[in-house]
Amino acid sequence: MVNICTIFDHIIGAVCPACHQPGPGLCDLCRRALPFNGPACPCCAQPLPDDVPSGIPCADCQARPPSFDRVLAPLLYQPPVDTLVAGLKYRGQLHLAPVLAGICAECIAADTRGVQLLLPIPMRAQGLRERGFNQAAELARQLSRRFDIPWVADRLLKVSGGRHQQSLDRVQRRRNIRGTFTSRGRLPASVALVDDVVTTGATVEEASRVLRRAGVERIEVWAIARTPRDRWAGAGRADRRG
Repeated sequence: MVNICTIFDHIIGAVCPACHQPGPGLCDLCRRALPFNGPACPCCAQPLPDDVPSGIPCADCQARPPSFDRVLAPLLYQPPVDTLVAGLKYRGQLHLAPVLAGICAECIAADTRGVQLLLPIPMRAQGLRERGFNQAAELARQLSRRFDIPWVADRLLKVSGGRHQQSLDRVQRRRNIRGTFTSRGRLPASVALVDDVVTTGATVEEASRVLRRAGVERIEVWAIARTPRDRWAGAGRADRRG
C-alpha cells in the first residue's frame, strides 16, 4: 500500500526520505549518517575488519568461490538503510527507488566492467501480484537510465516458490532457493543482477549458477546494501533455537 504521507510530501514539495526535512533527496545530515560498506570483500562485499589487506577475498570466497564475479553493495543493511529499503519494498514508496539507486550508481561510477544487460532478481508470481511491483525491477529501471544499459524482467524467472528466505539461516537459504530460477532467451556475455539487499548471498549465488549454465561469462551483482554476517548469522541461530 502506498504511504499517503509520501504522496502528500510530493504534493507540497520534495523532502528528505529519511528525516522528512524539506529538500531534494537525502539531506546532508542523513547522508553522512549512512553506514557505508567498507572495507569489504572484493568478491562478495561482506564487511571485513579494518586490518585485512585490501583486495583479498574473504575466507568464504576463498574456500568456495561463488558463481558471480563480484558484488557491489555500497551500504550496510542497518539503520537507517533498513528503514529506507523497507519503505520501498513493503510500503510502496517508489520515490525511494531513484534515491537508493543513485547511491548505488555513485559506487559503481564508470566501473561497469562492460555490463551489457541488467537483470532484476525476480519475485514469485504470487508475491508480485500481492505487492504490485518488484523493488529489484524498480532499481534496475533507475540504474538502466543512469548507465544507458538495457534491462529486462523476462530473461531470469522464478519458477517455484520455496519458503520466504527472511527467517532462514545460510544453509537453509541455499537449500530453499535451489532450483527456483530459470533463464530463457539469449543472454549477452556480461550481465548484472540487481537486488535491494544481499544477505547471505544464497539468492544471487543460485541466480548466477543458472546464468552460468545459460552461457553468461561475467556476472556482476549490484545491490543497495549488504547484511553484515553477525546480523544474519545471529538470526539463523535464533531461528534454530526457536
